[in-house]
Amino acid sequence: MTKQQQLQQELFNLKNQAREMLDKEGVTKEQFDEINNKIQIVKAKLKTLEEAIPEDEVNPQNRNGEKIVKVGGIEPKNTSARYEEALFNALKGTPTAEDAEILREARNSLGSESQADGGYLIPIDQQTQINELKREFTSLRDFVTVEPVSTLTGSRVLEKDAEHTSFNAIGENTTIGNTANPQFEPVEYKVKKYGGILPVPNELLADASAKLRGYLNKWLSKKSTATENTLIISILETFTKKAITGIDDIKDVLDKELDPAISSLSSVILNQDSFNYFNKLKDTQGNYILEKDPKNPTKKLLSGRPVIVLSNRILKTKVNKAPVIIGSLKEGVVLFDRQAISLLATNTGGESFINDRTDIRAIIRLDVKKFDTNAVVYGELDLSAGA
Repeated sequence: MTKQQQLQQELFNLKNQAREMLDKEGVTKEQFDEINNKIQIVKAKLKTLEEAIPEDEVNPQNRNGEKIVKVGGIEPKNTSARYEEALFNALKGTPTAEDAEILREARNSLGSESQADGGYLIPIDQQTQINELKREFTSLRDFVTVEPVSTLTGSRVLEKDAEHTSFNAIGENTTIGNTANPQFEPVEYKVKKYGGILPVPNELLADASAKLRGYLNKWLSKKSTATENTLIISILETFTKKAITGIDDIKDVLDKELDPAISSLSSVILNQDSFNYFNKLKDTQGNYILEKDPKNPTKKLLSGRPVIVLSNRILKTKVNKAPVIIGSLKEGVVLFDRQAISLLATNTGGESFINDRTDIRAIIRLDVKKFDTNAVVYGELDLSAGA
């Protein structure tokens, strides 16, 4: 983050603090004057810095080597605190003329997605906060390969079993040969749009932007996680199905059906139903068969592989068949993440007007593809048979 961006972020935070003070009781004039003085100091620093910035820094290049056009000395990329302020003013229905100009210029420079949707892309630091919030929920993206992409369509060339295929030794004055048995596979993706509507009470919009941002981020983290989980599970369900009747069937998959290199990277993913069954199994001495993870006593192992338990709401039992997913999801599934969320608000469309609220529409973009068909086995435990 540049010095200019740091000052913009500091100014944005101070303004939020000032707005929150207005909503609080017991705030003295001296306290408000103090925060206002800080705002004026940061504004002065920012003005001095902007006046001293040379042309090549006023219009820096982005990672693609393209010029980033600024509006009134403020960078309209979604890392800009001023852009963020303009965005939330627009969502709250109180944009100034300057806000509208910043958003218009930003939409032109941020690409086709927001233009096509009529919305505005959220700031990068807000996307980071959403990703951090997503860690509070059970997310299958933590177990698959995630490929960030910058275009709506394209392909990636990925190497199977890359973690176990080493480089060759190179002698003096010799050419570099191919590594042992590399398997490169092209994987094409086509990013799709997924969206939803968040009804926001108008009373919340009257509060400071920080409250709306927190409210919105929690909703976006929940919905994007649920969307990713649904898409990943739909891909997992296309892998080879196998009837599982007990622990030995899982060990057969790990020992014989999966390649040893894949098996060493594997985990066993269960839902609550299948975990409940295996968690109660005991050996002839009365000891539970699932092993405790010495590094984390609350976790379990099976043949040294981690056992991952998902909610029945996420990974469903269908027709009394509980899922038992065995293998390496990182080798088997790729999630292509466009890393772009666009927002647009209305207080007149749909049911927002008659319900005295503002509806915020969010759109995310991603695609999920199968990669190594031999990396995962989708087991099914028949609960009706008493397994």
